[in-house]
Amino acid sequence: MQPSKERESSEDDPLDGVDDLLDDDLAGDDADPSTDSDTAAADPDATTGSDVTGDGPGRVGVDGRWFSLRSFLLAVLAIGAGTFLGGLIPLIGGTIGAVGGVLLGAFLVGLSLSSRNYVETGIAGAGVGAGSALTSVLGVGFLPIGLDYLGEWGLPLLAAGGGIGLILGLVGHYLGRDLRAGVAGELPD
Repeated sequence: MQPSKERESSEDDPLDGVDDLLDDDLAGDDADPSTDSDTAAADPDATTGSDVTGDGPGRVGVDGRWFSLRSFLLAVLAIGAGTFLGGLIPLIGGTIGAVGGVLLGAFLVGLSLSSRNYVETGIAGAGVGAGSALTSVLGVGFLPIGLDYLGEWGLPLLAAGGGIGLILGLVGHYLGRDLRAGVAGELPD
């Protein structure tokens, strides 16, 4: 539950400007800095470019600001392909190749897309990491032994694979965006 903006503000309240800062951060990069803050407080959709009817870009959807389905599908494809190709590397394939594939796929997503897609890449990395952990257990040895092991240790294995995939997806996406910003930025004089 969010605190009401209609409460009285005092001069010594250190959290007085936090709501305005959060509104500016949630508005995204397309907010107009010349917009009056009182107008933004009265109508939060005025600064985001979306309207109540749903004609403008939403926060979640095919091309949402917070979660984009297109970016998520691209991240799943890139990370999945990186994991598959990383597993094919001789002598270091398997787990190490899959981990490197998640990192490489997320790096390529961060390098290729101009927008920040940490949520999409993190969720895709977690999903692919968890799936890779499960398939690596089922691919070892005899299937009934793998199913027995999966029944006993399946949930911790999913959590570990998903957690590692999430971290590697976020780190790879950050490194890709960092390289993109460095290559696209201007050189200092």
